[in-house]
Amino acid sequence: MKRLLFLLLLGGSLSATGQTPQTRIPRIERMPRIPQPYDMRDWKATTADYVDLVLCPHEGDLLPLATQERAGINYPHYQPLYVDTYVGWNAHGKGSEAINTIPAVVSAYLTGHEGRSTFRLTEGIMDFFNARNGQNVYLNNFSSRSGSDWWYDVMPNVYFYQLCHLAEMPAEAADQRRSVADQWLRAVYSLGGNPFWWQRPDMNHRAFDLATQRPRSSGVKEPESAGSIAWLLYHAYLETGDDTYRAGAELALEFLNNLTTNPAYELQLAYGVQAAAKMNAREGTDYDLARLFRWCFDRGPLRGWGCIVGQWDGYDVSGLIGEANGQGNDYAFVMNGFQQAAALAPVPKYDKRLARAYARWMLNVANASRLFYPDALGSAHQEAASRTWSLANDPRAAIPFEAMKEQWEGQPLVAMGDAVKGKWASTNLSLYSGSSVGYLAAVVEATDVEAILQLDLNRTDLDGQPHLPTYLYYNPYDEDKTVRLDLPEGSFRLYDAIGETFLDEEATGAFSLHLPADSVRLLTLVPRTAVLREEGRRLYADDVVIDWHRQADFSTPVRIKHLGLPHTSLQPGQLLTVRAVVDHASPSCRYTWQVDGIPQSTLTGTFVQFLPDQTPGLHTLTLQAEDGGHVSTATAHFTIEADAAIDAPSSPTADYAVEEGRLVFHVAADHIRLYTPTGMEAKNAPLAPGLYLLHYRKGGRPRAAKVLVP
Repeated sequence: MKRLLFLLLLGGSLSATGQTPQTRIPRIERMPRIPQPYDMRDWKATTADYVDLVLCPHEGDLLPLATQERAGINYPHYQPLYVDTYVGWNAHGKGSEAINTIPAVVSAYLTGHEGRSTFRLTEGIMDFFNARNGQNVYLNNFSSRSGSDWWYDVMPNVYFYQLCHLAEMPAEAADQRRSVADQWLRAVYSLGGNPFWWQRPDMNHRAFDLATQRPRSSGVKEPESAGSIAWLLYHAYLETGDDTYRAGAELALEFLNNLTTNPAYELQLAYGVQAAAKMNAREGTDYDLARLFRWCFDRGPLRGWGCIVGQWDGYDVSGLIGEANGQGNDYAFVMNGFQQAAALAPVPKYDKRLARAYARWMLNVANASRLFYPDALGSAHQEAASRTWSLANDPRAAIPFEAMKEQWEGQPLVAMGDAVKGKWASTNLSLYSGSSVGYLAAVVEATDVEAILQLDLNRTDLDGQPHLPTYLYYNPYDEDKTVRLDLPEGSFRLYDAIGETFLDEEATGAFSLHLPADSVRLLTLVPRTAVLREEGRRLYADDVVIDWHRQADFSTPVRIKHLGLPHTSLQPGQLLTVRAVVDHASPSCRYTWQVDGIPQSTLTGTFVQFLPDQTPGLHTLTLQAEDGGHVSTATAHFTIEADAAIDAPSSPTADYAVEEGRLVFHVAADHIRLYTPTGMEAKNAPLAPGLYLLHYRKGGRPRAAKVLVP
């Protein structure tokens, strides 16, 4: 009865519409539904053990693994964290890398274990912002130069942005965030991005030097970096509301979206997929999300990077990320699975068609990732020196091997890495890999049914926007299953976005969640007191979206994606030029322009030039596009300066006169231009009666006047 009454109150609009069709990703479909042997590691406990061992001082062989130094290079008043990249690192105690240290701190905060560390964690990462050398972004070392490798240059900034939403940061962090966004937006422009003409940048390079504003094209290119840069710029937009960042993010993503081959290099593509999913849902873009998502798993041509599928020596390793050659020599890396799991976690929330694919992959990668840890395999499967140190100094096996080889020197399935053979360290126990363990741990939680996971889709969605608790459940069995959910304190409506229905209108305490065979539920816990409303294809609880695509509506209506003004500060009498970039408009689309709320009936189309109201100060320009019953509105602002005057039109000046309907100059002048009030240039033919705007130069100085033709 409660269910029926609730639907009647909403006019029946929330009745069930059936299961949202799921997008099948071929490589994920090749993975087992339940990997064997199944042995899900407690990833939150592993993260706690990692913090205890790495982010606390210890004495012993090759210890401590981290120290807090006295003063930084860029911020002498802060004490930087030095964290070894590997156990037995050649630079032991003498350096630190941002790709290792910042994720370690993020992992601690993601899982609520930051209090276990004795170090000042947020202070410890600040020195990676390279201020002293003028780079003004986060880089991999305390004094680095950008331009060698894009993922070393960009990812520290992504990690920093994540931490800013998890922790109370030092005062300088706010300015750093703005500087990071400005620097990478400038890079998009330097690479050819132009929002006025809506010209995509060329980001098919290895790296970009922020000092010279020039790309590096030698070496294996990393076009996927367009994705992580778009992630940064879009998150800067969500924080500041500055539309230039949103436009920059779109330009970068359009470059990525228009590629015809898989750009996967190592790490950054998944962050671009997250940004694309958010922008499709929030902004109305139409990036080919299914293809971008699929590319995160397919083997790419740049360096054979992709998702491993199959068994190694009787162990299912499907889902691991690395060199996926498929010829018996695959090479999987643990950190990449951790990062991709976290980056893609929010995606099913914004595009529920990918829910099953993500959940099925997560079951595999979360299970197989345990094999990188020294307590998972016997001695024949592990590089010897690393195993020996771990048994003696890491009894909880908190630090993983960097990688696993499908075959190594005649032995199948060997946990190892690049450090020993590269002579960077005496072991292959990788802190820069293990530091990201909290990213996986934040997403994955076991339930009371083996092989059915609870996946938190919010915890790694670090954008400062409001979210209600949202979880994804996948039943990999051939029969229906029921999972017990222990709800937080309170009373909730339980909304399943896949079936587009409320499973319970007043759930408290424990709830039995029914899961049909090989199916998913995308569950949001909606407070019982929240007011529900539908707005277009979105379903809201109060002001929080709980379903971005009601009735599985993934259409792309008309959208104004940019209003371009080459000049936003105008001198009196200067024409305003505006170019609108509009997506999905039909030939019958109707455009309505307004200035300060006043309709401009003479303006039509998407490219206009006109003389605005000459009142000094800030003015608001609005364009509305209406097409097929859908309306899109965009605004921009411009300022009329007050430091010059325009001659009154009542009489001509000594410079010119109107004779027989023609403008006649009495003095030498150049750059003479005469415009109608709507911006049309008046030619030399006799002028129709009316008001005109005159621009000319006299004595090298610009002048403007209103000309009245009687």
